[in-house]
Amino acid sequence: MKVRLRGALAPFAPVEFASSEPELVARLRRPARLVVIDGAPPFADPRLPARLRGAACDRQAAIIVLATSREPAWAGRQELIASGQVDDVIRIDLEREEPLVVAWSLHGDRCRRKVEALRLAHESTPVALHHLVEELLLSDTVLSVSTWAASKPDNSRFTLRRQLAREGINPKVLVDVARVLNAVARVIVGSRSRLPAPAATFPEAGSARRLLWRTMGMTPSGVSALAEKDGPEAVRDRTRRAVGEMLRGHDHRRPAAR
Repeated sequence: MKVRLRGALAPFAPVEFASSEPELVARLRRPARLVVIDGAPPFADPRLPARLRGAACDRQAAIIVLATSREPAWAGRQELIASGQVDDVIRIDLEREEPLVVAWSLHGDRCRRKVEALRLAHESTPVALHHLVEELLLSDTVLSVSTWAASKPDNSRFTLRRQLAREGINPKVLVDVARVLNAVARVIVGSRSRLPAPAATFPEAGSARRLLWRTMGMTPSGVSALAEKDGPEAVRDRTRRAVGEMLRGHDHRRPAAR
């Protein structure tokens, strides 16, 4: 796990490891952006995050736990998150932990939007596309086929199309999927904070509004109203169905019917 996490986080933030609670507490006397707890024994202690909160120099540092769904210490995932003791419990046997940890390492409230968007991506797209959607969602650039192609070693749209052809997908479709996920995640996170920012305050607001209408039949304010009326899960369900429709007919790697 150390090797995987160091490799995933290296482009985004420096990483240090602590092998004991006292060592980690000593490290937290200095500012930190993110604390990742390996929630397996001997650190399978649901009271550990609260002790770390009390010791941290920077109380704003996110604390997340990596644990299997079988570990009883972290069974009360939602209760721990609601109490503010932890920001997230990532189920390493059910979720793709590396991109989620990377998203939590990002600055400010952006990390919560990216975590939400990544989970939506994993729930609504085929497994073969996960690494591609993650690449788009974790990018700092404005999402378009041209900027995505420019990030490739040979700066070639042809190479990008050839890479995605193996998965039976058009680059424009996948870029639009990522843009929909980003827009919806912004609304869901805003609904949790009860302080949703007006749609016009973020870049590409007009194109995002048009894309949501074309793919989900909703405006950003309509998505906000749905989240307020029926809860975030209703928005996630609507988004999963919309993404499924966007990808329908493009994923040619499904087994043929017999």
